Amino acid sequence: MLKNMRWKITHNKKISWVKEKFILNVYHELFTKMYGHDYYDSYLEIILSKSYKKPPQDVLDISPNSQKLLEVLDSIKNDQNIMVMEIYSGWKLIGLGRIEVNKKTLRLKEIALLKSYQTEQKIIWESTLEYLTNYAQNGGFSKLYVEIPLKEVNLLLLLDKLDFKEDPNDMKTEEIDYTSIWNKKIASK
Repeated sequence: MLKNMRWKITHNKKISWVKEKFILNVYHELFTKMYGHDYYDSYLEIILSKSYKKPPQDVLDISPNSQKLLEVLDSIKNDQNIMVMEIYSGWKLIGLGRIEVNKKTLRLKEIALLKSYQTEQKIIWESTLEYLTNYAQNGGFSKLYVEIPLKEVNLLLLLDKLDFKEDPNDMKTEEIDYTSIWNKKIASK
């Protein structure tokens, strides 16, 4: 199902409506998997919605996943330290992730994939991490951080295989329940 994979990393904060809808849908899937269903997610399942729709303002207060989705969009549009990595299979956009740049380090905050590519998740992550390691080397970065959902044991094992290490000093209190942060020192070229 995967064709030749390619990546595009940009600081472009302008997001078309089509791309915004894509972002909302792939991140909705990721956040539902990470944090569980909330009120609005349950409603979408009941009406058998195949795509995420922004809830009315009064529903946002009781929809933590939707609030997180809006925070993702806000960070992509407004945070100067966030780059967007688009992941393609051939010419088809299959996922994206946010990369936080902090001095001489990169931090892959997540990868959100289309539901139909979840079975290839490990292959996509491995290829993406190899690409990001090369990107960090070429960009003169000294360390690459990766944030992984705790429920994704196969991804945690993959990070270990790729020489990433977990350091408790990297964890923030609010993240401990949902994600694990791993890092790898980047050798300069």
